[in-house]
Amino acid sequence: MKKFVFWAMMTLGVVGLQSCDKDDDDRLQVSANLQEAFDTRYPNVSRVDWEQKGQFYEAEFADNGYENKAWFTPDGVWVMTEYDIPFAQLPQAVQDAFKTGAYASWRVDDVDKIEKTDASVIYVIEVESGEKEYELTYLEDGTLIREEAEWGEHTPVAPGQTSEVKELVKTKYPQAVILDIEEEKGGIEVEIRDGGRQKEVYYKLADGVLSWIHTTYEIEEREYSTLPEGVRQALADLSGSGMEVDDVDFFETETGNYYRIEVEDRGADKYVYVAENGEMLQMKLKNYA
Repeated sequence: MKKFVFWAMMTLGVVGLQSCDKDDDDRLQVSANLQEAFDTRYPNVSRVDWEQKGQFYEAEFADNGYENKAWFTPDGVWVMTEYDIPFAQLPQAVQDAFKTGAYASWRVDDVDKIEKTDASVIYVIEVESGEKEYELTYLEDGTLIREEAEWGEHTPVAPGQTSEVKELVKTKYPQAVILDIEEEKGGIEVEIRDGGRQKEVYYKLADGVLSWIHTTYEIEEREYSTLPEGVRQALADLSGSGMEVDDVDFFETETGNYYRIEVEDRGADKYVYVAENGEMLQMKLKNYA
């Protein structure tokens, strides 16, 4: 019986070692230069798993009990790191902004700090209430620059593209302050503050060339009375038909400007697109817009 137990334990040990060896074999191997670049930046972290994400390499690693992700170019240039942090480690300005904001009563699900190669830092708070979930993005001074109901992974922008985007933005909006730059839906989205407004500028990337697609910003309810007459009439018509107007956004494009009106129609969230003259362009369910 003792011999049986001994050989069983030995067999399990061999199987365990083989499994570990297989796990190690399955892990992505990166170049010595890339590994050295990571080790230099993060010398005292535990287990690192590499994964190729498009043109970047992503290193997932543990530090002080938290999971983090760092992105590098293939030749070892660091571009971005996303740190998982507790709420208490947020800058006081961000904590105060959240606690006095519209989502203060929502449950905080996750908190991240994102550092980028251009020295910018943003903080992301994921919140939920019932079946609703939002991702809130703040600057270090507590400015809420983005609130999204749907989101994917945060992905970096290559250093060269970052410089190019900044030049494009400055050419189109010379007085603008750039708040954030992110890859978004096959393009690049730039958050700016221009003329007292917070705007989102979207560029499409095709064959290595960036081209401006649109700029959008929210119209506050107090501004509805200043909208073009046709748009004001469209708002009145929508309300008169029993729809509840939630938000109005302005879109500037090369081919013409328009307004996107978010409405609730018998329990369904919809987008109504209206030209500057008030002509209704189309209506779509929000999830398919």
